[in-house]
Amino acid sequence: MVEFTKTIKDPLGLHARPVALLYDIIAKHRSDVSVSIGDRYTDGRDVIGLMALCGECGEDVVFRVSGVDEASCITSIRNLSL
Repeated sequence: MVEFTKTIKDPLGLHARPVALLYDIIAKHRSDVSVSIGDRYTDGRDVIGLMALCGECGEDVVFRVSGVDEASCITSIRNLSL
């Protein structure tokens, strides 16, 4: 399992477009991904849960990735602009 953090830089926060892009990346991989902001947590495959995180600009998003293609999944998430 690999854990890493990204900071939300979009002034609008974690809104529908970046959530959809994040969800698409996670859905294309077989690894398990959990996503948390502060004390809020969700499975990366739960698009409603990702929206419910209500991430704001400047907040840190913690990703925990585990599985057979975790390296590819991590690279794709790290390349995503939040």
